[in-house]
Formats: sequence, C-alpha cells, structure tokens
Amino acid sequence: MPAVKRTNTSFIPQLMVLILCLVAWFVSAAGADDAKTDTAPARPAGKAATESGKEGAEPKKEAAEPAKEDPKARLLAMFKKEESITNTLGMVMVWVPKGHRVGRYEVTQREFEQIMKTNPSKFKGDYLPVESVTWEEAAEFCKKLTGKEQAEGKLPKTFSYALPTEGQWEYFVDEATLKDAITSRLGDRRNTENVGGLGPNKFGLYDVRGNVWEWCSSPVARGGSWRTFEDWLAVSFRYAAAPGTRYDDIGFRCLLIEQ
Repeated sequence: MPAVKRTNTSFIPQLMVLILCLVAWFVSAAGADDAKTDTAPARPAGKAATESGKEGAEPKKEAAEPAKEDPKARLLAMFKKEESITNTLGMVMVWVPKGHRVGRYEVTQREFEQIMKTNPSKFKGDYLPVESVTWEEAAEFCKKLTGKEQAEGKLPKTFSYALPTEGQWEYFVDEATLKDAITSRLGDRRNTENVGGLGPNKFGLYDVRGNVWEWCSSPVARGGSWRTFEDWLAVSFRYAAAPGTRYDDIGFRCLLIEQ
C-alpha cells in the first residue's frame, strides 16, 4: 500500500486567530468613525448663550432721557442777566446799573404803528420818533407791547414795558450835553430828525435831550425837543401837561422793568 502523505494542519488554528483579530479591528475602527460622525462640533463658550439671550448675556442698558429744560425758566434766566436785549419789534433795550433796561432810542413811528395800528405824527418817517402822541397813547403802547410779547412767550410774566418815572429819567439822562441834542438853540430846526443821528450818552442812549419831549409815568414831559431853545433846554425843566395833550414835539421812550 502506497504510503499516504500527511498534510500539516498545525498552522490552521493560528490562521483563524489572525482572521478573528483582523475582523475585530475593522469592527472597532468602524464604530469609532460612526461615533465621530454623530458627535456635534463644540460651540465657542459663551457665544451661543449671548446670542440666544440665555445665561451669560449682558443685560441691555436703556439710555437715560435727557432732562427737559423748562422754556419759561430759560426765558426768565435770560431776562435776569444784566445785559441788553432786542425785543420783537427790534427795539434795543439797554441795561443800566439801576437794574432795568431803557430803550436805546425814542419810540419810532415804525414801532408805534406795529402795536397801535395808527400813526398820529405830523412829520412822517419810519425812523423818526413818533410825536403828536398823548400820554394815554404812550401808556397804552407799553401795555399792549407787554401783552403781545407775553402771549408769544417772549417776555416773562414778571417783566413789563412802562414809561419812566422822573427819577428814572433823570438817572439815565445823567450828564448828557446839548452838543448831541437835536434842538433849536441855534434856530436851525424845523422838524424832528431820525433817531440816533448824533452821539450817545455814557449809557449808550441817544436823543435823551432834544428831538422830542419824552413822557414820564406822571403826565410830565422831560428833555426838550427840536423846537426847544433858551431856558427850556435846562435838563431840570419839566413840561407838565394833561394826559390828552397832543403836540408835534412830544413823544416817549420805553423802559423794561421787573415787577
């Protein structure tokens, strides 16, 4: 009998072990890849919370509203200042140290017409002083101008326009000389002249002597006029007249006072 050649099978168990190891390695690697795929990427710390309004977001700060300034208080503060102002008619009211304001010029016909809607003057001209005006009309002008500016919110309720007392008139005229006065001391005047044509006094006021007599709060006119000459030009001269007196050389100047 021929001899049977025996096959060496001792390596088979080793091969099986190797195969099983390879299978296990592939299974393990596949599981790790699946785990990576299913895991969501980490978000930056704090960013998502801030955007979504969750914990970590800084609270929004509301801007504080600016305090609203009272326009009446602002207006009063402006008038309380010791300085000149220009009113709604364009009248420059000059501050004087006595604590009130005085019109830089005598009231012009243009200003008078805007308030009174009439012009009694003999010598016509926008910038000529209003004349032929009675004391009553001058006082009414001050009253109406006060009411108009207060109604428009341009004048505090505690301020008003008025005719000067004789004491106030004497104060703001001071030592004004006749060289800057429109008078007939030389016999060369036949009518009024535009306000402010000559030099001012030390307070910056024009025509405090001459051009037209100026009504005071009592029915007395002071200062002389374009027609005045000789003794009537003395600064102390007082021209007493009835409230309804109307002459072509009497006008007035306003004060702005605090009540």
